[in-house]
Amino acid sequence: MADLTLDTVTDTVRDAFYVGVGAGVLAFQKLQVQRAELTKAVNAQLDDAKGTALVGIESAKGSFDNVSELVEDRVKLLEERLTGLEARLETVLAQIEDKLPEQARDLVKQARDLVARAA
Repeated sequence: MADLTLDTVTDTVRDAFYVGVGAGVLAFQKLQVQRAELTKAVNAQLDDAKGTALVGIESAKGSFDNVSELVEDRVKLLEERLTGLEARLETVLAQIEDKLPEQARDLVKQARDLVARAA
């Protein structure tokens, strides 16, 4: 059997310590590499999500603009139709007013003037 001396034990303990430190350094480096890879993966996913969100926002803006234009067009059409209806109504009211007796005609004229001022 080999002789155990203090130098042999010291060398063995020192070697074991160095192996342990080396293994710890390697494990730490491996963790650092995994952390960096995970960071890259998460950042890539965040960039993809951001891109998708921006596309969605742009699409929503485009849809909103289309709806806004459609509403504006419909409001203009409604205003045009109301203007035409108002003109026809004025014509009919004028014709009816002409057929009324003079006292009733004056009352209708006063009522139409009040309505015109209120609008």
